[in-house]
Amino acid sequence: MSDPTQPRDPAGVLAARHDAGVTAWSELARAAAQESLRRQVLAAGEAVVAAVTSGRTLLVAGNGGSAAIASHVAAEMLGRCVQDRAPLPAVSLAESTSSVTAIANDYGFEQVLARGVRAHGREGDVLLAMSTSGASPNVLAALQVARERGLVTVLMTGARGAGLGELADHLLVVPSEETPRIQELHMLWAHAWCEAVDEVMQELP
Repeated sequence: MSDPTQPRDPAGVLAARHDAGVTAWSELARAAAQESLRRQVLAAGEAVVAAVTSGRTLLVAGNGGSAAIASHVAAEMLGRCVQDRAPLPAVSLAESTSSVTAIANDYGFEQVLARGVRAHGREGDVLLAMSTSGASPNVLAALQVARERGLVTVLMTGARGAGLGELADHLLVVPSEETPRIQELHMLWAHAWCEAVDEVMQELP
């Protein structure tokens, strides 16, 4: 029997977490390959690719790790993912520390993303929003403003956000309640779209 007063072996903890992650991913990969979810991801991706390759702006929003993914996706559009092409308009709405803290201080944290949508979003643009829980008030507020302004809306979430279909044109639910696994699949989907954008842009004049 292990002694609870002694620290756990780091190597053992690491091995356990690694193996648990690999097992979770193998199960998640099978779930993600199911045709119903695949169709939803492709439909959302087609909307994103069509918008950005025709000159529309992609707005990306999330908190914490999802904000990091948002920044990553916007960078892929401004730079490139895998193939060289012209830069495309994209904005990560939580990118500016000054803006986020000023808006949170003056208007409340729930408005930090919504005001970005009001400032940058135009009809026909796309808001890609991410909330692993589906319960982030500032993300939901941004989606509401985006729909009011005629943007195409995509919400990536986890199993707890499965009932939010009325909030977005495209609701993509990772069948998991584990935040790391949810964010990893969000990144996979976004990378697939970014790679598709690169390929489509090769064929445009």
